[in-house]
Amino acid sequence: MVQKLLKKAGALIAVGALMCCPFGTIYAQDNQATEILQAMSAEIASLDRFVISGDGYVDVRLDAGQIIEQSMDATMRVIRPGAMRITNSDAESTKEIHFSEGVLTVYSQTENFYAQTDLPAGIDAAANFAVNELDIDVPMLDFVFNDVGSHLVEDAQSVEYLGLSRFRDRVYHHIGIRAAEDDLQIWIAAEGPPLPGKLAISAKWDGGSPRSVFFFSWDTEPEFDEKSLRFKPPANAIRIEFDLDSEQ
Repeated sequence: MVQKLLKKAGALIAVGALMCCPFGTIYAQDNQATEILQAMSAEIASLDRFVISGDGYVDVRLDAGQIIEQSMDATMRVIRPGAMRITNSDAESTKEIHFSEGVLTVYSQTENFYAQTDLPAGIDAAANFAVNELDIDVPMLDFVFNDVGSHLVEDAQSVEYLGLSRFRDRVYHHIGIRAAEDDLQIWIAAEGPPLPGKLAISAKWDGGSPRSVFFFSWDTEPEFDEKSLRFKPPANAIRIEFDLDSEQ
């Protein structure tokens, strides 16, 4: 049943409606925001291969309670339907995630440790396993899914179009997604292919509402093959097992 929602006076957004999303979650949906998310999903799904390069800024709480910002660089290479490689580096360490031929590998260059598991169900299953079972926090994984838009609103309570924003010499559609635990903002290019250029996540109930902010650039015509995404253990690398029984 459609239920009209009141919007703040002067807001330049469409009136939303309560509806059921593909995953069964009920959320307040802004039509303009949903159309932009759908266009983004279709654009990403149309890519046979792509590279996302980005820099991220994550709030971390010190023992004394002070929140500081840590920065990192990350790159994700994807070949559909089932191969990816993510490299995530900060000042102290570099970690990699590989998925190819049904095998997921997580590798730490600093310790020279790696762990592997078979995941024959495909790249979506690999991304879900990395996030939900291994508690790996790499926002680029959100863009691996075959239907990125539905994945982003899976637990949404509201989806809202927030207008246009400009950064790094480009104009973007600004969309806010509210969920029970986190607030998510995504900026999708308003000119050219509707690809995301920025993602921000805020923890609503943690003290100080720590944030993660990531900026992205896309290469939609990269030149590399699937072999470059496969994991080959370096010399003296030690294989360990995933500790799936420990508390996240």
